[in-house]
Amino acid sequence: MTLEALARHAWTGQTPGARALRLALVPASAAYRAAVGLRNGLYDHGWLAARRVPARVLSVGNLTVGGTGKTPAALWLAERLAARGHRVGIVARGYRKRRPGPVVVGVDGRALVSAEDGGDEAVMLARRFAGPVVTGERRHEAASLACARFALDTIVLDDGFQHRALARDADLVLVADDAAAGRCLPAGSLREPPAALRRARAVLVLGDAAAPPGVVMFRARVVPVAAVRSRDGVLETEPLDGLAGRDVVAVAGIARPERFVDVVARLGGRVRDVLRFPDHHAYTAADAARIAEAARLGLVVTTEKDLVKLERFPGLEALLAVRVELEVDREDALLDLLERAA
Repeated sequence: MTLEALARHAWTGQTPGARALRLALVPASAAYRAAVGLRNGLYDHGWLAARRVPARVLSVGNLTVGGTGKTPAALWLAERLAARGHRVGIVARGYRKRRPGPVVVGVDGRALVSAEDGGDEAVMLARRFAGPVVTGERRHEAASLACARFALDTIVLDDGFQHRALARDADLVLVADDAAAGRCLPAGSLREPPAALRRARAVLVLGDAAAPPGVVMFRARVVPVAAVRSRDGVLETEPLDGLAGRDVVAVAGIARPERFVDVVARLGGRVRDVLRFPDHHAYTAADAARIAEAARLGLVVTTEKDLVKLERFPGLEALLAVRVELEVDREDALLDLLERAA
């Protein structure tokens, strides 16, 4: 069981052990919540300064740890704004990237660095977005570099809701069904209490999750749209119906692997085995050998984020990834709202 799975069991499990652990973590959760409130108060009252860049900054984020569709939402927003004539770049942290400082991960739909140097999600974005993708631990430095080098008028900040050191013109916050009963870390999955949604210009509610009160709300879904293979670094898409009726081994190094397994099953794949790895896992040759061995059970299917790290290993050339996209209800109204932010 991965660390993420253990944490989620502690947050939501109904066993006596999980309940006892949650209760024991309540004091730490209260301390964390107080620290977050103090930090937000310092930013709200100007004691901590948020630095600006010469472009409109639109942040995409959420309240919880783990995957809620932030990266597909950032890609959706960047593509739609570019289609409206804006010069758009995506800025992200580049979690677990090896190269320090700001890194130009890709431009014109091409990745310029490896996932190890630029971050797995950023490389995935760089392969799909026609504009620049830049990562950096200090988002202000990364955004400044992107503006200077590519003359941008809009920055889409991936996973930026809590990164308040970079000033933004609007926050788009995603809400899913995994807020773990409103408890903050470490007793629950919340990075911030729900009251933080007051900072959002709009809230994007995924699936059937309940709509938070008192916010400008839109609904969306993350949907599979294609199967993807990498052949000598070039992505080729295939219809998803090729999974129907096939024996499948699912490989996922993401926060919620069960969601990916459910997607594969709904596409008609007969899931024979599931290989789970930690989120943002740095795959090794031993991992690749284990995956190649599992391929005897069926077609190996993974996420597009994992594909950018696995494709370099011999024996995994036939690896297939499921590409997902965000579908947004009333998308023009949401884009108009965010476009007016300046």
